[in-house]
Amino acid sequence: MSGNYLAGPQGLLWSINARAVLDVIDREGPLGRPEITRATGLSKTTVAQALRELIARGAVEEAGADTTRRGPAATLYRIAPRCALALGVDIGHLRIRAVLVDAVGETLAQAETRAPRRRVADTAAAVAALAAECAGRAGTEPGAIGQAVVGVPAVVAGDGHTVRRAYGLPQGGRGLAEAIGSHLPVPLLLENDVNLAAVAEQRFGACADVADFVLLGVGAGIGAGIVLGGRLHRGFAGGAGEVAFLPHPATELGTEVLGARRIAEQARQAGIEGSPSPREIFDSARRGDERALAVVDATARRIAHVAASIALVIEPELFVLGGAFGASADLLLGRIRRHLARDAAPLPIRIIASGVHGDAVLRGASWLARHRARERAFAAIVGGRAT
Repeated sequence: MSGNYLAGPQGLLWSINARAVLDVIDREGPLGRPEITRATGLSKTTVAQALRELIARGAVEEAGADTTRRGPAATLYRIAPRCALALGVDIGHLRIRAVLVDAVGETLAQAETRAPRRRVADTAAAVAALAAECAGRAGTEPGAIGQAVVGVPAVVAGDGHTVRRAYGLPQGGRGLAEAIGSHLPVPLLLENDVNLAAVAEQRFGACADVADFVLLGVGAGIGAGIVLGGRLHRGFAGGAGEVAFLPHPATELGTEVLGARRIAEQARQAGIEGSPSPREIFDSARRGDERALAVVDATARRIAHVAASIALVIEPELFVLGGAFGASADLLLGRIRRHLARDAAPLPIRIIASGVHGDAVLRGASWLARHRARERAFAAIVGGRAT
């Protein structure tokens, strides 16, 4: 057991010692009093008093007894799951998904609906309705949510509320945060969807031990979630990772280098009739259709060129293929690597498939919401002296 937990002698404010106890239980629990005492450096009496008050305030609860040690069984303590509730939301181009989680990350409820296409007010109302549905299923009220994080296909300014540029939101996403807040008056943060997918990759996927990586989210468009030094890099005004308009020899300056529209154009050039979706094109490629395989290869080459352009600037340890096309890693990864070997051999680029199961944006949003909700709840709980 290790870690530096903020703790002082018994004469310091109760809140400092209580936070020390709370932190060690949060990081290493369930724990008994002896382990908490050793980890914090506090006296047995101080730990006992802090635990008693933290239980009374709803932050900690008993978690059974440790019967594996010698002597009398010791009571174990853990974070009380309901001390903080958090809502993650993914506003996609076609669907809106929401999940309510507790303080320890357990999913309490999920819901989804069709994404409105015309008005921001309708999108906001849909988010609020999903929040109410999730809260109802969990036996609580929307007002009990300690933090909501909403993933959007947009560039979000540093304030976490202002949409600078949107790629699929009604009315350009203007006023979205305020509209959601009018229906759902809880702490709210908007975040770019690919950034949240990168958060999920760091917490649940292939990059738990990778300090510098780039998640390439390829779907309706392409974006990059950049993590440097273990922290999400958003840029000065929130626009870091907007790589869709990087110059490319095969496209006009200022047009998207890759995305659903670009793949549709490649399909037409390959002689594929009708208007098949990217998924349908990739399914045809798996069945051996030569024209579809040509589109897949062209897509892989463009992904390789985007990765090479990014690598020239920040040289991350790892690239991760995510987004809707992450499910087609079986078709893309080998081709991307071949194009990198041919066109960017001097660059140390390694690319792998995403390790996140399920909706990466939703998982990233719920993790970030839970982190913020817990910090707010912990600060409120230990903010005063014990009585």
